[in-house]
Amino acid sequence: MWLLFFAMLFSLMLIVSNHVFYDWKTVASVEDIYVSDFHILDIVWFLIYLFITYIGMKIVAFLFQAAEPVFFGASRQAKKSIFIVCFVFVLVLWIPYLMSYWPGGIYSDTVDSINMALGKKELDNHNPLLYTMIWRFMFGVTGAFSGKGDYGGLKLFTIVQTVMLALALSGFIYWSYKKGVHKLIIALEMLIVAICPLYPFYGISLWKDTVFSIVIFIFSVFLYHLFEKKQEDISNINLLIYGILTTLIIFLRNNGIYIAVFSSAALCLLCLKNSRIIGKKIGILSLVIVAISCIIQGPVYDKFGYNIDTSTESLGIPLQQVAYIYTTDGKVNAKELEVLNNILPLENWKSLYNPIVVDYIKFDPSFNKAYLEENSGEFLKVYLSMIAKNPIKAVKGYFLQTMGFWDIFKSSPTAYICNTHFGNVEYFMSDYFDYYFDISFRDYVEPKVYISSAIFVWLMLGSIFICLSKRNYRGIICILPTLGLWLSIMVAVPVAFSFRYVYSIFLCVPLYIMVSIKSFHKCLE
Repeated sequence: MWLLFFAMLFSLMLIVSNHVFYDWKTVASVEDIYVSDFHILDIVWFLIYLFITYIGMKIVAFLFQAAEPVFFGASRQAKKSIFIVCFVFVLVLWIPYLMSYWPGGIYSDTVDSINMALGKKELDNHNPLLYTMIWRFMFGVTGAFSGKGDYGGLKLFTIVQTVMLALALSGFIYWSYKKGVHKLIIALEMLIVAICPLYPFYGISLWKDTVFSIVIFIFSVFLYHLFEKKQEDISNINLLIYGILTTLIIFLRNNGIYIAVFSSAALCLLCLKNSRIIGKKIGILSLVIVAISCIIQGPVYDKFGYNIDTSTESLGIPLQQVAYIYTTDGKVNAKELEVLNNILPLENWKSLYNPIVVDYIKFDPSFNKAYLEENSGEFLKVYLSMIAKNPIKAVKGYFLQTMGFWDIFKSSPTAYICNTHFGNVEYFMSDYFDYYFDISFRDYVEPKVYISSAIFVWLMLGSIFICLSKRNYRGIICILPTLGLWLSIMVAVPVAFSFRYVYSIFLCVPLYIMVSIKSFHKCLE
C-alpha cells in the first residue's frame, strides 16, 4: 500500500512537471515561466505513470531485498587507521579545489556576516548570529582585529570547513564499515566522496549552508546509530549529544527551529510507541531547548534589535502567490487592493513579479517592509481571501515558486555551488592550480549540467515509504531532520532554486540507501 501511495505522489509530480514551462536562461516573467492548463488526458497519463512507477518501486524493493545479505555483513571491530586513511585520501583529492578557488567562494550574504563579524556593520539575525560569531572567531584567530587583514579569516574558515566536511564524511564511511557494510561498497563510497565535485565545492563555499548541512548530516547519522535497535532507555551522554546537535540546528539557520520542533515531535511519537522512558526524556529535553531558543531568538534578540525582516522572510511564498494572482488578473476586491498597494504600489506588482524568486519584490525601494512587518496579520487575511477566490492561480503560483524542490526535471545554477566571489567588491579569488601547473582544473570540474535537488528529495521520500512498507518505523527516525528541512523549505522558500538550501539531503543519500536496504533485514527488531 505504501509503495502504491508513493507511486501516486510521484506520478502527480510527473503530470504537473509536464505543465511547468521553465528555462533558466530566459527572462523570468509569466510569459516565459508559467504553468499551462490541465486537461482530461492528464488522467490517462497519470494512470500510465502510476503503473510504471509502482512496478519500478516493486523492482527496487526486490533488488534491495536481494542486496541486503550482500550489502550488510557482521559488525566489525575496525581500526582507527581505516578512518585516517579515508580522511587523508579524501582531503588529498580535494586539494586541487582549494588551490583553484583560493580562499573559497562567497556570496553577498556572506559578506554581510563578515562585515558584522568585523564590526563594520550592526549585528542582526538575518544571517544567523551564531554563524557571524564563527566568522568573528576566525578573524580573531588570524589577527584581523589587529590590522593583519581579512583574508586570513577567509583562508582559515575555508580550511576548517573543508576539514569538517571531510571528517564528517570519512566518519560516516568508517562507521558504515563498523556496521558491516561490504568492503567494496565502502571503497566505492570513499571514491565517490573523493571525486564527486559536489562534495569539495561545498567545502570551499563560504556560506552558512555548508556548516548547517554538516550538522544536519551528523545529527541524522547519530539518530540512526541511536535508534537502529530497540532499547528501553537512553544514556546521558547521548542525551547531551542530542541536545548539542539540536541547539546547533536551531541557531545555525533561521528555519532550524521548525526543523527541531518537527523532528523532536515526530521522534517523541515514535519513541513513545517503543519506550516511554526514551520518549519522555527526549520530549522534555526538546521542550526545554525549544523554549529557551524561542526566548533567545524572540524577546532577547528583539531587545538588542537583532530581529529584522522576520515576517518578510517567512512570507515569501504568500507574496509570490498574491503577486501571481494580481499579475494574471485574478479576482481581487477593493479592500485587498488597498492592502497590496500599501505593501507595494499596484503598478509595481506586475512589473516586479518574477515567478521563481521573491527578491525583486521585497528588495525594491518601493516595497514597504515596515508596513508588512507591522501588518502581517492583515496581509495573511488578504492572502487567504485571494487564494480562496483564485485557487487554481494560487496553486500555479506555488508550483512555480517551489519547482526546484519537487520537480526532478527542473534545475538552475542559482546558488548551486559557490565558485566565485559573487555580489561583492571587497574580496577576490585566485587560481593557484593554474598558476603553478598551467592547467585549468576549473574547466574539468565546473558543472556543465545542473542536477535538480528534487531528485534527492524523492530519494528521501522513497526511503520513507520503503521503511513504512516494511514497518521499519525506527528507520524513519534518522530521516526526520531532512524531512523537516524540506517541509520548511516548501512552506517558506524565497527562491525556486537553491541547491544549498537542501544540501544536507544530498549528503544523507547514502544513509537513506542504508536504511532502505536494512528495512528488508529478516531479523529487524
